[in-house]
This record gives sequence, structure tokens and C-alpha cells, in this order.
Amino acid sequence: MFFPTADIEKLRRIIEVAKGDRRADLVVKKAQIVNVITEEVIEADIAICGDIIAGLGSYSGIKEIDARDLYAVPGLIDAHTHVEMSMLALSEFARLVVPRGTTAVIADPHEIANVLGKDGVKLLLDEAESSPLRLFCLVPSCVPSSPLETSGAVINVEDISELLELDGVIGLAEVMNYPGVVNANTDVIEKILAAKGKVIDGHAPGLSDKALNAYISAGISSDHESTTHDEALEKLRSGMWIMIREGSAARNLKALKSIAGNRHTMLVTDGDRSVTDIIKEGYLDYVFRRAVEEGIDEIKALQMLTLNPAEYFGINAGIIAPSRFADIVLLENLRQFRVKEVIAGGKIPEFKLFRHPEWVKRTVRAKKLTLEDIRIDRAGKARIIEVYDGEIVTGESVEFVSGIDVSRDILKAVVVERHLGSGRVGKAFVRGFGFQRGAIAQSIAHDAHNIVAVGTSDEEICRAVNRVIELQGGIVVSDGKIKAELPLPVAGIMSDEKAEIVAEKLRRVEEAIKELGCRLKSPVMTLSFIALPVIPKLKVTDLGLVDVVHFRIVDMFT
Repeated sequence: MFFPTADIEKLRRIIEVAKGDRRADLVVKKAQIVNVITEEVIEADIAICGDIIAGLGSYSGIKEIDARDLYAVPGLIDAHTHVEMSMLALSEFARLVVPRGTTAVIADPHEIANVLGKDGVKLLLDEAESSPLRLFCLVPSCVPSSPLETSGAVINVEDISELLELDGVIGLAEVMNYPGVVNANTDVIEKILAAKGKVIDGHAPGLSDKALNAYISAGISSDHESTTHDEALEKLRSGMWIMIREGSAARNLKALKSIAGNRHTMLVTDGDRSVTDIIKEGYLDYVFRRAVEEGIDEIKALQMLTLNPAEYFGINAGIIAPSRFADIVLLENLRQFRVKEVIAGGKIPEFKLFRHPEWVKRTVRAKKLTLEDIRIDRAGKARIIEVYDGEIVTGESVEFVSGIDVSRDILKAVVVERHLGSGRVGKAFVRGFGFQRGAIAQSIAHDAHNIVAVGTSDEEICRAVNRVIELQGGIVVSDGKIKAELPLPVAGIMSDEKAEIVAEKLRRVEEAIKELGCRLKSPVMTLSFIALPVIPKLKVTDLGLVDVVHFRIVDMFT
């Protein structure tokens, strides 16, 4: 068997540094190292050779960092995220989160894959090569997420097999088509078999009893959709790893804190951290602080963000120990996670701008809306989508409706197909946004990312949607005229501008939404999820109103 000379020499250097026969490239001196396995704090030097930790003890290095009175913790790992949901390019996302202690993410790029297919996944991997943020990629398993919407691409079993061979790809992403698994759908089974021997992530909201057994028996080993203690506990007892989501809109930590700290639990964002919240509050460092606020021991919280995801995914990180990646965060205060310095891959991180090719900025092919396209002429008992603040699940109510009724907070929602130019428009009634006037439209609509809008009149909805089309993607608020907008030209879901510029434009959008009377904390995030037909209970796509529980299109009127 042939081994490249460079690999042999690299390992020889690491061993020599570990023995003390060679000076390390970098030594972190006299750090208070938090050992997430033994749950103790030990003072020692950390010797780094290249991007690997060679040893702990007493060492000298070519470069040295004085870490006296500083805690050294492993770089934080987001075990389940969708980077695209930050509305930032990966390089800009990294520039925000790495200095705050996040050094690795397990990414399911199904947002960009729903627009650009496997080429979108490859684009993200290409961008990751120039970033200090470690991106471990899972192949999207459900593109589209269901047959009840129109996406811009399809990822089939052949595509999955091809992508699984790429460097940096470590498994199959959340299998959202849980009815397909439970019913042993051939297409779903083939995708699972293509990933045999690798990690297969789950997505099983509300599954229980024998249906849950059936889902797990297919080889799916995690879930991030639990919202109650009993649901999460049943899944833990069945051998699943539980990812507890704490983001901007979906916040499940308070409900699940009784199981947090179990070695089969992790803290994740699910991509649900807006650029504004990342800048103001942080990313995983914020999630850590939230866990401590909820009374979770700080080392247990740290395990959930380091050791546990590293063990689940089998990646060489998550602990400060010999042979592990040299991803280290130096903290002035552990409980507050106050970052002094970050070492990523053995270096102080540097950030480079990534230039996206022009073909990714021409993806919105929708026809402009007319009033006739979204008219609802009927009156009667109608199904209404009920949105809840802080949740991505929705409810369903039935009331007599003769059209938009602002006094009862019954607004119109539409989803416009934007990938094929088919002219298809799904319509529904929705309650919970609280608008007194105006409309909002955006090309962020999970997972297919068609254009979703909600408003108080057909005129306002059309104005907002048509401006999104002109921008080739973005978020637009209309109130007699265009009041605020955030262009998102990269696949219609991400900006190619600096994070601070994106945050300022998003701030103006959110202010304009509040002026419409909206009372939701994260209206953009909430709107994006009313079009997701794999999260209960009632949703709307370009194909119409979706009963997620029974996985079918239903009539707007009962």
C-alpha cells in the first residue's frame, strides 16, 4: 500500500512534537483546559502541530499564546443547521460565528439544493474550502421535501450516491418524508440504502409507538423536531440522539431542559438564527448561555455543543486532546462564554470574500402576479392556518370566511411558483400575523423557496410579490408603496453583501413589518415556514392548502 510522503512526514512531525523532540508550531501556555470527558478543569499547555493537537503538558513553540487565567474549551459544533437560512453567504456567516466560538457546522444544504440541485451543494463545498469554519456536509435526502410543492431541482438516489463520495460529505441529511419511511416507500428506502454505513439524520415530528419504531428501524438515528418532554424521552429510550433546537423562531430548550445534558442530546440552531440575532446576541455561544440560564450545568451544556455531536457524527473534534483538530476557544468567563481568542485549524482565523458565479443569481423565473391570479370568489366555512409566535408548527381552525377580515386577523397568504414560470399560485387564509394594512412577500419559503406572501389586500400582495420577482429574490414590505426591501440574489435566498449591510436592511424590513401591526417576534422566519409541507399541521404551497398530518392537498373550504 502506498502512502504519500507528505502524509508520512506530517504524522512524523506530530509525533515528534508530542514527545517534545520538536518545537510545536503553536503552544497555548498554561490554559485552564475544560475536559468534556472527565468533566474537570486542568491547567496545561496545548501543543499544536499544523491543524492537530499534538499534546497536553509542558511544551515550547515557535509561536506561543499566554493563556493564564483563560479557560480553553473545544470549538463549538452546530450539529444541525442550514447555513443558507442566515441569508448570508457561507464566507460571511463564518466571519460572524467563528470569532464567537463556533468552529464547525454539520450542514444540510437542502435550501440551496431545492433551488440549484446537486450543483448548489457543490457550490457550498467549494466556498467552504476557503473558510476557517469546518463545514461537514450531509446530502439532502428530500429535494423536494414532499410531492406537495414544486422545487427548482430534484436530488435522486444517483445524485445522493455521487455526492456521498465527495470530501467533506459525511452522511444523509434529515429524512423529512417520514410517512415514506413508515410506509416503506421504495424511493425513500433506496436513498437510505445509498447511505448505508454513514450517519442518517432524522426528522420525525410527533412520531410515536410503532410508527416511531418503524422509522428508527430504517437506520435513522437522530431527531431535532421534539417539542415536548414525553416525545423526546420516548425517542431517547428508543436509541435516538435528540437535538434540542434553540433559534430565533423555534425555541424548544425550555420544554426539553429536563433531558438536556444526557450524553445523547445536543444543542442546535437548525439554521434558525437571523443575521440580526447573530450580530446582537451570538450564535452557538448564545445557545450555550441560554442553556446555563435554564439551569443546565455549564460542562453538560458544553458537552452538548462539542463532544456529543463529534461522537454522533464521528468527526475528529469536540475535545481538547492529542490527535484532535486544533479548534480551541479561549474564554475569559466560562458561564458567560466570553471569548478572548479563537484558534481554528491551529491558526488565528482569517476570512476571505467568496465571489459567486453569475448563474446562481438568475433563479427567479416567476410570472408577475395579477389581481385575478389570487382572487378568492367563494365564501363559506374555511380552513385557516394558525401561526404561533416562536413555533414553526401551525394549527388549523375552521370559521366562516367571505374574504380578508382584518378585524378577526384573517389575512390572505399566497405561494407563487418561481422555478419553472408555471404561473401556479396556492392560496390560503392565515391568522396570527396581526397586520392592519399592507403585505410582505419573500423568496425564502422552506423548503422549495417559492415566493410566499401574506397581506391585507390583493393589491398589496401583488405589489410585494412583483418586486421580489424584479429583485431576483428577497424580502419586500408593501404599504401603499414599497416601504422596505432586502435583496437576496444568491439562489433567491442569500445576499452577496456584508453581514452588517444585510442586518441593517433586515432591520428596516422588520421595522416596516411592525408598522403594519405585526406582533410576531420573528415574522420573516414565521412566514417562511407556513409553506413547509412537512411540519404539522396546515400549510400552503404552490399546489394549494396542505394537510400535513394526512400528507395531502385539501380544499380551502370545508
